[in-house]
Amino acid sequence: MGGTVVGATADLAATGIAWAADRVLAVGPDDVVRTISRGDSTFLDLGGCAVTAAPHDPRRAERLLQDAIAGGRRFGALALLAEAGLLDSPAAPEPGSPADLAFWSADPEALAAGSAASLRIVALVRAGAFTEGDEHCGPFPTIG
Repeated sequence: MGGTVVGATADLAATGIAWAADRVLAVGPDDVVRTISRGDSTFLDLGGCAVTAAPHDPRRAERLLQDAIAGGRRFGALALLAEAGLLDSPAAPEPGSPADLAFWSADPEALAAGSAASLRIVALVRAGAFTEGDEHCGPFPTIG
């Protein structure tokens, strides 16, 4: 909750993403994503972090986007990562897609050139489980 799903369609204003096991269940506004809970869900406050599919090489993906931002390039971050072979598809995560997710410190498409160095991946989820960072890493306090 409270993040930005990069590349989601503008009419959704996707600020939340839900997954269970190894699949994405919902992407959309926080209130819509919250409704799929059966009552036993954990909700994380993303604090403005951005969510994308997890790149194959996270450190290379960070450097690529940092360089693009520092150079003042206006771009589609997902398309840039896909063109570099770091993502299989330039599409945003959507229901039914694998729960392989990257949580970025900010939306790479909204950062100013002077903030490029601050962009980093704060956590990775592969097959639905945190593999780098965890739900307590970065701005992820549990919310009710």
